[in-house]
Amino acid sequence: MTSSGAAVLTGNQWADDVLLPHRPHATNDLARGQYRHSRERALTMRYIEHSPHALLGSIVVDCDHPDAAMRAFERPRDHPTPNWVAQSPSGRAHLGWWLAAPVCRTDSARLQPLRFAQRVEAGLRACVDGDFAYGGQLTKNPIHPHWETIYGPADPYELRDLVTIHTPRQMPRRVDRAAGLGRNVTMFDDARKWAYPQWWHHREGTAGDWERTVLQRCHAVNTEFAAPLPFVEVRATAQSIARWIWRNFDEDAYRARQAALGAKGGKAVTPAKVEANRKRATKIDRTLALELANGS
Repeated sequence: MTSSGAAVLTGNQWADDVLLPHRPHATNDLARGQYRHSRERALTMRYIEHSPHALLGSIVVDCDHPDAAMRAFERPRDHPTPNWVAQSPSGRAHLGWWLAAPVCRTDSARLQPLRFAQRVEAGLRACVDGDFAYGGQLTKNPIHPHWETIYGPADPYELRDLVTIHTPRQMPRRVDRAAGLGRNVTMFDDARKWAYPQWWHHREGTAGDWERTVLQRCHAVNTEFAAPLPFVEVRATAQSIARWIWRNFDEDAYRARQAALGAKGGKAVTPAKVEANRKRATKIDRTLALELANGS
């Protein structure tokens, strides 16, 4: 499935290098829930967490079509070759692209790479007409005998190399339109911005109380999604935000942040902006005067 002479990913390499969590969530039956297991135990299960919540190491797309392998590998195509395709007996499959540089998803992360990963995922999903409701946390375990796995390139991809003609320039801002990794980004961004000023009102409480408060906010955002994320994803996001703020904030840090935001919002208006605002106001005044004259 790769170009002549190119190395192909193996099951051992997937288990040793691609799989990131030390104690992955895993299950044999999605309807019965998922639980953390030792790495060795998790690798014997049908579904496994390919990336920990803190680091996105692979982009996985659920292709819910009986010709998923054809969509993944047929030429010509718009997307790079997946590193692996784990398909069920019906032909439906999870397609995975391994990232050379994992993307940080904790509250200490820069949002630009995370948003870029969100757009890349959306583009890859569009290329194969993937399932927008797929949560992205658990994937079909490529080395489990229940799945038929086709391996692609043995080398990981830089995120920029996964950009396709279908990669959107901007993702929808409405919560109810968020899908895939976009739900994580939306929930993370909303709860993070909400939590910073809220810390001041909860600073005298306990870390546990604060964590539950942030969890309630994340849960509220999650209920607005057309296809909500699993609770374990919501809880992991809430813990990441709550613990980072609790660990890094004190009254001095909080006041410094508020002062920085105030300075950012209170920057002097440039002469060009003053002139543009004057022209806009003049135009509005003229329009209003004409309307009044015509109406009189």
